[in-house]
Parts: sequence; structure tokens; C-alpha cells
Amino acid sequence: MSEDWRPAGRVVRRGRRALGALLLSCSLVGLVACGFNAQTNQPYTPADGTNADIGESGILKVRNLVVVSREEGQGIVSASIVANEEDTLDSVTVAPFKADGTDAPAATASLPTPMRLTPGSLTILTNGPLLTVEASDLTAGLDALVTMQFEKAGAVNLRAPVVDGTLEPWSSISATPSAGASESPSPSPSATS
Repeated sequence: MSEDWRPAGRVVRRGRRALGALLLSCSLVGLVACGFNAQTNQPYTPADGTNADIGESGILKVRNLVVVSREEGQGIVSASIVANEEDTLDSVTVAPFKADGTDAPAATASLPTPMRLTPGSLTILTNGPLLTVEASDLTAGLDALVTMQFEKAGAVNLRAPVVDGTLEPWSSISATPSAGASESPSPSPSATS
């Protein structure tokens, strides 16, 4: 073998390596843009229920709105609300959707007195007298249209899931507040949005 063969082989190997590196670089550049619209890159509030910002600049923030049903036809409205301005929750109605997607008649949830929402505080609807509702077509696993009537923000319609109240964490909701919970649905101190 001659000495001329070795340098040519090195050049060919270097050329192949350079070509491989170039192809790898091009494929990586093409893949860099993948995933920009991936769901994991989208901001969201993790919850089982519906989340909504109501009014201009999100004056009211409703979080994790669900209807908890322990038996067919009966439910408890559950949500957390933060108000950036003082308001009052005057009434709540629930209109279940049937399994075929059609609307069922609406039913008014029990709300003993209007619920005052204090600015900057968290109001948890299940920390006081429960907002119960009876509607013949209310079934866990389906949805319901929940209409919340606020004094200042007006009526807000939100589609919320009807969850199985026999499962955790919903099975722990009771008519009497747990230790440390306030006796009424008045807001707890120092909640922020």
C-alpha cells in the first residue's frame, strides 16, 4: 500500500462526519419549532371544574365550579370565588344537560341569604350552609348550566361538570363545616388571585 491511500481515506471519513453533523444540525433546527403550541405550554388552572374570570379585568374569579351529586337528582354547588370588588351572590340555578345533550328544566339552588363577596378574600361555597339543588335529570358524569346571579356583575352562565359525590375529594363535603372552617360562607382572610 502506498502512502497516498491513507490521507484520502481520512478526507473521506472527515467528509462523512461533516455531512453527518450537517444533517443532524439541519434536523435539529427543524425540530426546534415542534411543540410551541403543545398543551403543556399553555397556561391553565388545574381543576376538575370550570374556571372563569367575570367582568372587566376579572372582577370576579370563579374557580373549580362543579355540581356534586351523591345520588341522581340531587346536587351541591361547589366553587371558590375571589372578588376584586365588593359584590353579592344573590341566586344560583342549575339546568342539567341530559345524556343526549338536550336541556333539562332548571332548578334553583338553596341560598339561605345573599352571599357577600369581600374584595381580596376567598369565598368557598361549601364552607357554610350548602347550596343544594334538586333536579330530576341531574346525573354524575354529565354537565349542567350553572347560572350565578351577582348584584353588580349580573348573571353569569357557566357550563360545569356534575361530579360523583361518593368519590374523593367530593365525599368529604358535609352540611357542617369542618374544624377550622368558618360557620358561614363569608370569605377567608388574605386570599389573592
